[in-house]
Amino acid sequence: MGQFLEYIKMALDNIRSNKGRSFLTMLGIIIGISSVVTIVSIGNGLKNDVVNAANEQTNTVTVQANAEEITDTEIITGDDIAFLETSMSDSVESITAALMYSGKCTTRKGSFDAYVTMTTPDYENGQYTSPLVKGKYFSDTDLANGTPVCVIDELTALYLFGNTNVIGMSFELAIDSGIQEVTIVGIRETSADMLEVEQTYRAMGMGESISIEAPYTLAESFGTPIDGFSSISLTAKNGDEANRVASTAVRLLNARHQNLGENPFMQQKPVNLSDMLGAVMDGVTAFVALVAAISLVVGGIGVMNIMLVSVTERTREIGIRKSLGAKTGSIIAQFLCESAIISGMGGIIGILLGGGLTALISFLEIGGIKASLSLPAVITATLFSCGVGIVFGIYPARKAARLSPIEALRRI
Repeated sequence: MGQFLEYIKMALDNIRSNKGRSFLTMLGIIIGISSVVTIVSIGNGLKNDVVNAANEQTNTVTVQANAEEITDTEIITGDDIAFLETSMSDSVESITAALMYSGKCTTRKGSFDAYVTMTTPDYENGQYTSPLVKGKYFSDTDLANGTPVCVIDELTALYLFGNTNVIGMSFELAIDSGIQEVTIVGIRETSADMLEVEQTYRAMGMGESISIEAPYTLAESFGTPIDGFSSISLTAKNGDEANRVASTAVRLLNARHQNLGENPFMQQKPVNLSDMLGAVMDGVTAFVALVAAISLVVGGIGVMNIMLVSVTERTREIGIRKSLGAKTGSIIAQFLCESAIISGMGGIIGILLGGGLTALISFLEIGGIKASLSLPAVITATLFSCGVGIVFGIYPARKAARLSPIEALRRI
């Protein structure tokens, strides 16, 4: 132990006697370590933001008919939905079901192809829908009575009537062979994404995008009644209970439809968006950090270079020590200790610099990023910096150890 401490003292004395040269040698390690720590920290911050945004959507789950157990999958009826709303009112915020139809709507401005969503009143606050800006959504009473009312978005209103002040106005809607006059009761906001998509469609000559939402019971007026749905979406009041909500819904539906088999319903296993995005962000961060780590290799070559110079300058010292009986292992340990200390000091400075940059980025929220310092990255960087010194110090240390005392003293 005493001998090891002596090696450390000798290494520190040599570093102090060549401050400028030692600092320049450390610079490559400092830049590499600080870059890796900062990049990983920024990556962690971005990952947390992305995953948190994805997790906001995880309170919605889907229950569907089990196609492997039954042949007719459109078996979730309106009565089933009403039963679930009553039975699960404490844990479920909304239950939605929808079917898409293609149709045509006609106003004084002409005839337009339309996409009609036949759905339930809870669709008002659907996972991917924009908020209402005028009027109201159709009600449970409208659903029960099959009232010919609808909700459209601002862009659809502009296409059909030339303005958005259209609450209470009607137009003719045709689906298959049925025609029905429907009244507008609500207007949705048109999102910026939808406007961009619409501009792309128009540039491609694909025409206007007319979007209409109506009570699914209205389908009967067009001669295409909806007897059931193949799936429903349930939004839990508490995101942590989403899976339990889905399991409860499956159990209740299976109990109501025992005549169809043992397990006619199942929870749809969605892609875990947060895990997927987290894995993507981890991959991107690792790749960028690997690129930054190349500077560590350059820094390691600098350490090896300076240690070779040190061996040359200290040939006399090596010769005297070996002539006095110093073993080869002692010489190797001495030079490895020095190279490891140089790299370790560079690593510590790099970690402090990277931590400072991370704190500054988080404080200023540059680009909206809240960087998160990664403890594993700090530990890895510390070990890697010391490892660089050892790996790149082996050759100079062995070269010094292989000098014969006579040959070393002859070079004085």
